[in-house]
Amino acid sequence: MIQQQRKTLTIMTNLVKTTINKSDLQIGMTVEWNGQLTTVGKENLKNTLHGVAFNGSAFPKEIVMVQFAVPTASGIVLR
Repeated sequence: MIQQQRKTLTIMTNLVKTTINKSDLQIGMTVEWNGQLTTVGKENLKNTLHGVAFNGSAFPKEIVMVQFAVPTASGIVLR
């Protein structure tokens, strides 16, 4: 008998999305950029005449920060 494996799409429900200013970005944060999750590195941030640029773009001024809700013994923690 041949067994077939199903590939299932897992939708993460533990994501918490917050809109923040680009000037508040810090190295190590996880952000949503062009529909993909990206970790901010020092090569991604630049100070320009128009303010902070992320991945070479100073606009838009706001970006979506993503945090993960992790259940622990003391409750849910955002990381």
